[in-house]
Amino acid sequence: MYWTPLLDRVFRIYYFFKFYPFRKERLQKRRSGLSTGFVGIQMDGLSTSHFKQALEKGYLPNIERHLTRGYRLKQYQAGLPSTTPAAQATIFYGVEEGIPAFRWFDKKSGQLFSCNDLDHVQKFREELFAGRPGVLEGGSSYSNILDGGAARSVFTVSSPHPQTLFGRFGGSRILLLLALHPLRVCRMMFASVLEYFMEIYDRWHFSKTRPWKVSEGLFPFIRIICNVILRELQTFGVIADIYAGVPYIYTTYSGYDELAHHFGPASHQALKNLKYTDKRIGEIMRMLRHAPGGRYELIILSDHGQTPGYPFQDRFGATLGEAVSAFLRENQEATVSSGPLEFTHLQLGYIEEELDSPKGWRHQVYRASKKFFQRRINALVPETLKVDPEGGVVITYSSSLAHLYLTGSTQRLHWHELEAQQPLLLQFLSRHKGIGFSIARGQDGQVCFFHRQGRLCARPDTVPDPSQLSFLVPYGAPEKIFPELCRFAHQENCGDLILFGAYDGDRIACFDDQVGGHGSVGGEQMEPFLILPKGHPVLAKENLEGYQFLYRDVFLPYRAQGSAPDTNPQARITPTGVG
Repeated sequence: MYWTPLLDRVFRIYYFFKFYPFRKERLQKRRSGLSTGFVGIQMDGLSTSHFKQALEKGYLPNIERHLTRGYRLKQYQAGLPSTTPAAQATIFYGVEEGIPAFRWFDKKSGQLFSCNDLDHVQKFREELFAGRPGVLEGGSSYSNILDGGAARSVFTVSSPHPQTLFGRFGGSRILLLLALHPLRVCRMMFASVLEYFMEIYDRWHFSKTRPWKVSEGLFPFIRIICNVILRELQTFGVIADIYAGVPYIYTTYSGYDELAHHFGPASHQALKNLKYTDKRIGEIMRMLRHAPGGRYELIILSDHGQTPGYPFQDRFGATLGEAVSAFLRENQEATVSSGPLEFTHLQLGYIEEELDSPKGWRHQVYRASKKFFQRRINALVPETLKVDPEGGVVITYSSSLAHLYLTGSTQRLHWHELEAQQPLLLQFLSRHKGIGFSIARGQDGQVCFFHRQGRLCARPDTVPDPSQLSFLVPYGAPEKIFPELCRFAHQENCGDLILFGAYDGDRIACFDDQVGGHGSVGGEQMEPFLILPKGHPVLAKENLEGYQFLYRDVFLPYRAQGSAPDTNPQARITPTGVG
């Protein structure tokens, strides 16, 4: 249209003054050659069906226009576990094993890991990805769990190199952006207050219309952080990096995922929140269109979805850990020494002791503050793990997935060893109405499934008869999810017994205090999406499963000497500001 060049020039002038402090960085990158890269935007926890619902409700106008400009929506099957840390480990590094859940227990070291803890994530990052290049090397990571090897990791739990707390929160770059945008800062402050009162109303309305009760805890604070502060600041950073010409950028918007856990993935609260995420994505699209410092492809995706659920504790009157502990107290058949758990408590302090070594007063203040707030926070958050010294078990919950470990051994047990130590435990868990099925390793590479109808032991390379897999029918196509369950069951850090929440085709049991679940199988949690330009080779493929194809076929090609997959050039965001 005739006014398009004029509009483009206006935006270029506007961005020139708005991001003038980054002009030097932009010119330096231009002198070394115009970069070709990508901007990856992850919409955490949003399934294909709920994405379409938001489109129909008009909450995603910018993405809707994006789809009309030559981009296509593609659904794929999430891998196991269907969680952000495991997904990003594969997307960024191509590593499919080592992160069995959002929380787990390492029997060899006696260490409990949680992806909420910066030190825990940094430790397993260094163990799993040491010496392995990530797709974000030379780029930026904003608001992710893993950094992908990015040179700049902001609001990201892990980092390729040690960072101060100030650095993790963006350092002087974010302070400069805040100083340059006082109106946006005022808007952010106003929106934070508004979000708090929206939380009060939403919680009241939810209690009147839904039967499930979810504890409030720290959620109002988390909601403000994710839905206002982080959303604004990560958008700041991404836009500035696009202007400067940083070649590889990846950011995760997690507001929907948090709201969906507490109000449900199809709730008005969760879906409407996407409206504000779409506005921030629209700002990124505008920068890509009018003043990018390089040639970029925009890749929008989700890592998993969420299945409507109910809190296990609310329906059955006790958490999973409490139920198992009570059963063991009444039916203890084996005496397990508490020695391994005493060893565990020593190991729990290992990371803190290692990282508490003198590194200057700022680190000392950070560690002291972290310990103080952790003690206060632990008193407010719902139970997410159970350590039972008398019963000799450790159970970690990750939404609709749980891992149960017996502590009498540092090695993962086979099912018959587990049954020898706790003869009645398998029977109890298999018959519990809140547990759909459990998995344990068998001998000779077998994987054994325990469910209310009995037991199935099979090798991963042989798909059993459909009648034997009938217990998996509510969770999806058995012939498709069976191989993925077997692959997952062989991960070394998985529990001696892996528990999957019961699913009736409508709602799934959440071992966490949530009404929207993911991490296991069943329903929308296994149906994430991907948006690519028309003509991208991945769009022609059928039965996309897991996350390996995202690493291999979507992101990695952009690192091959700055090349990109052969796509329809008319479908790409044209970098009119480059030149």
